[in-house]
This record gives sequence, C-alpha cells and structure tokens, in this order.
Amino acid sequence: MKYYLDLINDLEKGNIAPVYLFYGQESFLHEKAVQRFREKLLMPPAGEFNLDILDGEEVTEGDIVVRAQTPPFMAGWRLVVVRHAPFFTGSPGTSGNKRTRASSRDTATPLLAYMQKPAPTTCLIFTTTHPVDQRGRLFKSLKETGRVVEFTYLKTRDLVRWLEKQARLAHKTITPAAAGLLVRRVGPSLFVLSQEMAKLISYTGSREAILEEDIYRLTVPALEENIFNVVDAIGERRIGAALEGIRELLQQGQTGPAILAMVARQFRLILQALELNAGKRSPGEAAAKLGVHPFVAQKLLAQSCNFTREQVVTALQKLLDLDRAVKRGRLEFYPGIEMLLLEMGRGTVS
Repeated sequence: MKYYLDLINDLEKGNIAPVYLFYGQESFLHEKAVQRFREKLLMPPAGEFNLDILDGEEVTEGDIVVRAQTPPFMAGWRLVVVRHAPFFTGSPGTSGNKRTRASSRDTATPLLAYMQKPAPTTCLIFTTTHPVDQRGRLFKSLKETGRVVEFTYLKTRDLVRWLEKQARLAHKTITPAAAGLLVRRVGPSLFVLSQEMAKLISYTGSREAILEEDIYRLTVPALEENIFNVVDAIGERRIGAALEGIRELLQQGQTGPAILAMVARQFRLILQALELNAGKRSPGEAAAKLGVHPFVAQKLLAQSCNFTREQVVTALQKLLDLDRAVKRGRLEFYPGIEMLLLEMGRGTVS
C-alpha cells in the first residue's frame, strides 16, 4: 500500500511527473490512481476537454504522441491515459495492432523520442497488468524522465485494514478474523474483494456485523468446492461427475500429486467426521475437533454419511498407493485415478 500512498501524496503536493507507467496485477489501484489524477489535474471550466483515454492495443505510438503534444485548453494540464499499453512488455510481436508492432521494432520510435523530451503541460499515464521488460530502451527512458510504479497485490494485513474500512463506510463491522478469512477464500485482488464485500453488505441487510458464517455462505473458492464435489460424487457413485471435477482441477493448473493430496486430506477429515458422527457431535463440537469452521464441519458430517469406515480406510490406502506409483513414474495420474474411481464405483475396492 505504501507505493500507492506515496504516489498520491506526491500528487497532492504537486510533484507531478510528465510520464508515468503503472504496471502490475493490482488493476483496482491502477484505476483509483488514474481517478485521483483526473480529480487533481482536470479542473473546471475546461475539465474533461483536456482528457484523452486510449486503448494501447488499438492506437499507434504516433497517435499517442500527437495527443500528448496537444496543448491544454484553458487549463494548466492535459491528461492522456493509455490503458492496456503493450509497449513495455519486450515482446512487440505479440501485443498491439500491426501499426503498433511495426513502430515498436524500430530503433527510434515516436514514443522513445517523446520520452526524451515530454510535453511539460501533459501528464501521460500508461497502465498494464502484464510484466514489463525493465531492460528495454523505452522503459529506461521513461524511468529517466518520468516515474514507474509497480502495483503489486497488497499484503494480508493491509487487505484486512482495507476491508475493515469498506465495512465502516457501509456502516457495518467486520472483525480482522473474518476479513482475513475473506482474503484467504477469494484471493488478494481488490477488485474481487470489493465485489465480494458488496455482496456481503447486501446479504447482511440491516444487520451491522459481517460474520464468518456469512463469508462461508456467500464465497466458496473454486478449489475447495471442486474437492467437496469430487468426494461427494465418489460417495454417491457418480464416477463421471467425479472425473469431471478432477479434470476441472487439472485445467486450473493443479498437478496430479497435489490433487491426490487434497482428496486424501478430505478423506482423512471424513474418517474423523465418521467417528464424531458416531458420538452424535454437533457441528460446533465437530469443528473444534476437526480444526475447521462449523460451516465446513457440517458439510463434512453430511459427507461422511456416504461412506463406511472401511471404505474410507481402503480409499486412503489406495490413494497412497496411486500417489507412490505416479511419483515413481510407474503410472500416469489421470488413467490411475480413473481406474481407482471406477473400482470404487463398482464397489470392488477392498
């Protein structure tokens, strides 16, 4: 968060560079920063007359330079914003239109010439979420005459504070534990977190507190949900659905050993849940024993009804055997898990 606060503090003090590059994955703060520049630089009466917002994938470097060199109308500043800028990636052959790509390969491009002598009455801002080539001539030239800011995801503690602030603005409260849970479940993107907070605020209605139970009900990470669905399908002998869930995990970039570890962990929790079910424990008591939230414990208790203890123990052993075979190269993951699930579906795993 410090990089963003430093940028805004300099803006408020009037320390404004002629050219900026905002890059990095935190696109929500890209837009917030651009909005603050608009508020600061585009003063009445001319206001928006001195604003150009361009798509870097659609315009040429020459187009950008022409806009940047246009004097401001009845004002001190002109603001030119180039979103999705492909000029700094170091791979011009894969970004932008043909005219942009051609100019990017030249030794002396219009933008490179502009960087060396930018217009003193224009603030030119490039934004991109892609990695940039810091060795490139354009990047180095911009850094000499302007300012480069990397918009990284915020640390968890900063995200928690941000969520607490959003709750206060909506006249609600969220504990640090609940805010941390939300971050763990949906990730560090402020754009995604803002959407999830809006849903939680709407869901809680007139209730002031946003609870962990609300977060579990409204936000389910795809990875955890897929694991629950896969094991549910196994327990209900819906092998086609279980294999489809595993294919989805593979498409998300999960490896075979990682999937086996997650499914095995789920079965270990189910084994514990079976013992707790036998003792007729409540979800709250089960949660304390399992080390999970009561909402998750309730799902595990329900899931355990699909299996006997012997089936779970056997499944864990078979998963361990498959994991060893995959890691030693004796068996490919997907054919192996498919064979195992078909055996389970026929009830022949013993």
